[in-house]
Amino acid sequence: MQLGIQLNPYYPGSTGNPWDAVMEAARAVDASRLDSLWLYDHFLYEGGYSAHPVPEPVMECFTTLGAIASITSRVRLGQLVLGIPYRNPAMLAKMATSLDLISHGRTILGLGAGWHRREYEGFGWGAWEPAPVRLKRLEEAVQVIQKLWTEQPASFEGEYYRLESVMDNPRPVQSPHPPIMIAGSGEKVTLRLVAQYGQFCNVSGSSEDVSRLFQTLADHCERVGRDVGEITRSVYSTVLVGRDAADIAAKRERLEAFLPTKGAITGTADEVADELAAYERAGCQYMIFRTPDWNDPETIQLISDRIAPALQ
Repeated sequence: MQLGIQLNPYYPGSTGNPWDAVMEAARAVDASRLDSLWLYDHFLYEGGYSAHPVPEPVMECFTTLGAIASITSRVRLGQLVLGIPYRNPAMLAKMATSLDLISHGRTILGLGAGWHRREYEGFGWGAWEPAPVRLKRLEEAVQVIQKLWTEQPASFEGEYYRLESVMDNPRPVQSPHPPIMIAGSGEKVTLRLVAQYGQFCNVSGSSEDVSRLFQTLADHCERVGRDVGEITRSVYSTVLVGRDAADIAAKRERLEAFLPTKGAITGTADEVADELAAYERAGCQYMIFRTPDWNDPETIQLISDRIAPALQ
């Protein structure tokens, strides 16, 4: 099993600039055994959400990943995940291509239908559409992106998006294109989209939950005539790890509000590795986690030295 870390939530650095903390963590991750670094795609966190109890600074996803790409050399970079309603997918493809070029081919493109109604309507981008419409937009967006990355020139006519004989020039570094992650645990639509279009899935839940979801994905793949082995099966979770029992108890007390009410994996490095191994037995090939003390280089080092080798 490979590991990726999501920097979430943002914290201000010593100067009050959250980029300072992100920059330090990105360099630590690049020097670690972790395979990838991910950012969420949000514009507004006012507090009151699960694991986001207080207002927090939020930086735009693509801009920040471009800066991270320029100061790292190894770690893969992704979005967990881009809300399709926020951007025209043709523009998104151009942004993703640019990031792949800046990083010399280290990107994974993470896509989802979106959920944060408050930020969308608060910024004046229109009325938040119901889930079935957003899922239809997601499917068309994936089709647009794949056409731009595989056809020269590309044309598309859908219900929501269109292309008129255009080319994505320059091309991404990765061939035929950066892997596309379609994230979400919806068994009827989202996992069907993964089976048709994706190179990564990303689901969440207990090891028993994800075992069922991966079987559902395999069933969708069989129906569309695709080998499920072509898709990397990944899981998103929250991890809190400490050096020993006393350290983890202190972290729980200090960071409890930044943990989800259920589903967090907490403990010493050995205990966390044991729980992650249960996900591996359930079919998980790639665990992407957030940890509320990602801005502590010692935490990243502990995960790299103790947990990653146990799983790899």
